Amino acid sequence: MIEDIVKIFKETFNYKGKTGRKEYWTYFILIFVVFNIFILSIPFGLLEAWYLKANNIEPNGLNFRGIRSVINLVFFIPLISATVRRLRDAGVSVWFTLIPVLNLILCMKTSENE
Repeated sequence: MIEDIVKIFKETFNYKGKTGRKEYWTYFILIFVVFNIFILSIPFGLLEAWYLKANNIEPNGLNFRGIRSVINLVFFIPLISATVRRLRDAGVSVWFTLIPVLNLILCMKTSENE
């Protein structure tokens, strides 16, 4: 499982290869979904709530947005390249990467070799 995530990161700027279903969905679920919820949203939300209360500031939701955006970008770029490689492995046009919900559905398709 860790090997799949490391492989996705190592091939961040490789748009020519292929990525298997297991590799893609391991990265998508563990890193992009779980990491965003439990590592970014909850701790940063608690930190922001504490900061606002300690400084008696009205909440506007923008205090830690920059940090979270940079961290999300670090994990989003490998996801784009993995999606392109996954669609290529499934035998689908890589242009479907531009349609968010449809590309997730197409990434569930089995590989051409199977």
